[in-house]
Amino acid sequence: MLTADTANHYVLSLQRPDWEARFDMGKAKAAETRRRAFDRIAGERPFIGYRMPFPAVGFVEKQGEGCRFVPVSYRLDI
Repeated sequence: MLTADTANHYVLSLQRPDWEARFDMGKAKAAETRRRAFDRIAGERPFIGYRMPFPAVGFVEKQGEGCRFVPVSYRLDI
């Protein structure tokens, strides 16, 4: 799943989905969308997010009131 800019920060937006970001045009709707999107994919499938750290692909793991980003492991062979 491509979450695009659903999360503005790979830690804060997932751990505290109800916190507002300056860039959220509709604050309440943005928080609802974050919570719903990450609850949906938690533990289920990998996702790609624009604001996630390299390699920007990972999983969502439920943690308390929110979630956390768990990056896929990768190995660079040159």
